[in-house]
Amino acid sequence: MKKIIDERQELEMMKVERTGFWIMWGVLLLSLLVQSLFLGAGPKQIAGENISFLVGCLIVVIGCVKKGLWGYDSTPCIKTYLSASLIGTLIFTFLLGAGLACNGSEHVLSICALFAISIFFLMFVVLFLMGTFTKYRQKKLAKQFDDDTDFLD
Repeated sequence: MKKIIDERQELEMMKVERTGFWIMWGVLLLSLLVQSLFLGAGPKQIAGENISFLVGCLIVVIGCVKKGLWGYDSTPCIKTYLSASLIGTLIFTFLLGAGLACNGSEHVLSICALFAISIFFLMFVVLFLMGTFTKYRQKKLAKQFDDDTDFLD
């Protein structure tokens, strides 16, 4: 297919698509939370939304890591891994606690404490591995870019 838009139009289109994706992602996340926490939907009832959400998340994460991209306002480092792990742990532990409390569980605090420790460790390890690979890809792509521009000298 022949491309009929110029670079400026392509950039604008990508901005629109990015905004649409993140709005869709947020609405899907909110829908999953509302259905599972407040409407009592079981895993079978929200399987399609979960699969769609997971696929979208994986495509973005794998694509960014493969291209050596990390984020707009942070770099892959221990401070970033710790802060992101802590924020994620607080959010997911709160959601678990709310779900357990709504269902009348007796051991909410002990379950949440074990969950928080586990999820923090898991998130930190995953972020560390992703950050390490991202830095490796950044160096490899920078070297490849430098090698590609040697013919200009």
